Amino acid sequence: MSSKPLVVYLHRYPPEHEAQQFSGMRVFLDHLLEKFDVLYVSMRGVKPPAADLRRGLRFMEIPFTIDPASGLSKFSKTILFYLAVPGILPRLRRLEPDFIICKEPLPFIPIMVSRLGLPFMIASVSDFWWRIFLGGNRWGRRLAGWLERFEIRRWNLGRACVVANTKAEADLIEKRGMNRNRIFIINTTSPAGLYFPCDAQQERALLKLAPNDWVVAIHGTIRPGKGYGQLLEWWQALTKTHPNWRLLIIGGAGGEAWCRRQIRRLELERQVRMTGWLPGPQEVNRYLNAADCLLVVRRNSDDNQGIIPSALYHSLATGKPTVATGLEGMAEIVRHGVDGFLFEPDNFDSFRKVLEHIAEHPQEAARVGRAGMAREKECFDPVVAAEKNVEVIERMIRADGAY
Repeated sequence: MSSKPLVVYLHRYPPEHEAQQFSGMRVFLDHLLEKFDVLYVSMRGVKPPAADLRRGLRFMEIPFTIDPASGLSKFSKTILFYLAVPGILPRLRRLEPDFIICKEPLPFIPIMVSRLGLPFMIASVSDFWWRIFLGGNRWGRRLAGWLERFEIRRWNLGRACVVANTKAEADLIEKRGMNRNRIFIINTTSPAGLYFPCDAQQERALLKLAPNDWVVAIHGTIRPGKGYGQLLEWWQALTKTHPNWRLLIIGGAGGEAWCRRQIRRLELERQVRMTGWLPGPQEVNRYLNAADCLLVVRRNSDDNQGIIPSALYHSLATGKPTVATGLEGMAEIVRHGVDGFLFEPDNFDSFRKVLEHIAEHPQEAARVGRAGMAREKECFDPVVAAEKNVEVIERMIRADGAY
């Protein structure tokens, strides 16, 4: 038996999938293992176990297999995860852990964890699930707001702390009822060596792009709440004055079929290209490099306030000029005209003017793109994030219930 304190890392996904979402996972675990034993609790994944990601960890496996690339698998196995958690928690109690990292802020999961009476960290809070589930109309948003406040106030009754990735995100969590003294701001991390400038002429040829086509790309899992519907309508308007502009949509899953229907409805088959779901980040990186400009867009809605999408740091790392919606959160990272560009949320004219400026000033755009690479390294350093996370864990354990 080790004499080190025990930390539990609770997640739906195993390390092989978690490392794709949280690129600093291995660096964080290395720092954590210097002072703690770590028990990783999750379902199985479809990827084979990776020894380098699992090094030094103990495991408690929930006996279901989840495929994050399949919407059906995510939905059905998440239900099974909910059913499994009440049985997992007594097993954890018997192990007498000192701290729990709850990487699942799904509705009611943190409340279940709080019943153990242990200090714990709620991470990945940028996904406001009630807004995602119910935010399609005014009444749904009102109900989502009430449910979020109900839940977050109960986090305060336990020994919870929250890790937010931006000040804007921390402000939102506080407004929903969390004690500010228990909110810690730690930037997320960017995957080292996965996204970088490279030649992508082959990808441009596969996409049947002409030499004079000016290509703007967006990537990630597709869902309407991210603003894809608005983007396609804007693109229809843009092509009337910019016939050689092309929109490249990289990725899929979720709303891919919906997106293809919207493209047909708007008669954008010639102006928009879709790659579909790609095998991995290497392919995503090459297609990002096939573009002249990269987009990170979100609607100006409650569920998008304060977030830092992974698409932002992926895009910045390529050295391409990156255009982001000027929401609080992303605007903490991107400084307009310095290391990226911002447009006013839900404002077509602002969006159009930014893209036109980039297209008309390629040398300035290239300079800003290079500065974006430096900004990505500055803001999303995995070592800094790991050190800050371990500091929070040690502080919460020392507090012993006194906050």
